[in-house]
Amino acid sequence: METIRSYWKEWRLGAWLLGAGSAVFVAAVLTLLSAYVLPTSWGGVVSFRDRLSLPAVLVSGKPVATYSDVAENLSGLRHFYESQDFSSVGMRVDFSTPDGKNRLKIREREVMNKMVEDEAVRRLSADAGITISESEALQSVVDGAKANGSDEKTVRENVRRLYGWDLPQFIREVAIPNKYREKLSAWYESDTSRFADANTKITAAKKMLSDGRSFSDVANEYSDGQTADKSGQMGWFLLDQLVRQLQDPARTQKIGVIGDVVESPLGFHILLVNDRKKDNTGDQVNVSQIFVKKQTFGEWLTERMKGMDVRVLPAEYQWNPETATIEFRNPVLRQIERDIIGKSEGDASILF
Repeated sequence: METIRSYWKEWRLGAWLLGAGSAVFVAAVLTLLSAYVLPTSWGGVVSFRDRLSLPAVLVSGKPVATYSDVAENLSGLRHFYESQDFSSVGMRVDFSTPDGKNRLKIREREVMNKMVEDEAVRRLSADAGITISESEALQSVVDGAKANGSDEKTVRENVRRLYGWDLPQFIREVAIPNKYREKLSAWYESDTSRFADANTKITAAKKMLSDGRSFSDVANEYSDGQTADKSGQMGWFLLDQLVRQLQDPARTQKIGVIGDVVESPLGFHILLVNDRKKDNTGDQVNVSQIFVKKQTFGEWLTERMKGMDVRVLPAEYQWNPETATIEFRNPVLRQIERDIIGKSEGDASILF
């Protein structure tokens, strides 16, 4: 009799363990299905998935974004738009409509792209010996606030109001990535050997001008971009619409006198001021230029990202190595995105 009772107890324990194990297995399968297989159009899938700390994006096998990370960043971005009044500039933000939900989906894709880009910047910064601490990033934010007549307390209040975040989260998600990008960009620009060919070309153009060749002829022969087809003519601009490095020459050069070579993040410029005027919109200038393009920091970063091993796990997205971006897997959704962006005038959720 005792043996029977012992067997019975062992059987019940085994059955309970089997049941518990089966329940855990089923829960795990359902979790993985929700994360990586089930359509997001199914009710409850998105809200459940956004609570998971499962990887959403891998770079070289390392998770750089989880579902909860993406949801948190998207929530902060949505909070930013919805906490502001764009009516004064004729813009609107409404994520509750079907069209608005599509716009929010576009922002989700962009959030994941930004997280991949931030990881690329961190890795390239490490290669360049660049490090950023939380205290350094915080000090940068505080210094920027002080320069605008504010203080740390106001910064904390603004971050809470605009993003729904505390300041440490803002430092991690925004300030540190921005500081890394700023320092890496400065490191890239400091290596003038990268732009030797462009420098040689603009120097040759300047010599041609010194030898008496007309500005339009030299522009047609040496200039890159659209101005090459227009004899260098750019037309009328507000001064603050020009690249920052060109604003002072455009303001001070004598009309009709060819300026010196000016370098900007875009390339090398030789400016000719044709005319100036002032109206109710501000100071305007009519200029021509000879422009020799150099590889920008953004272009260099994209080239580096094309060589990265990126895996996007959500079923609705895929990595495009040719553009180094995450895109919608469904071509219909890609077309919807193009249509929305093409009709985005007046919609702050796309323009910002």
